[in-house]
Amino acid sequence: MATLEQLKTHISTAKEKTAAAEKKAGSNKYDSDLRAARKKEKRLSRKAAKFVYVEKMKEEKKKKKKGGE
Repeated sequence: MATLEQLKTHISTAKEKTAAAEKKAGSNKYDSDLRAARKKEKRLSRKAAKFVYVEKMKEEKKKKKKGGE
């Protein structure tokens, strides 16, 4: 399982690849390499956001348990 730090490094490399694919594709908006690079970047971003959300919910759950007792 990837950690949040690892995902951040993967996201930064994916952004670089997306920029390179955009430069290579030029005005062709249906370029398959560009589309794949964008999809990978979005997928990794969603995964990182999910990690952050899960950590936030764990913290809130701990606070609720302490407040109720």
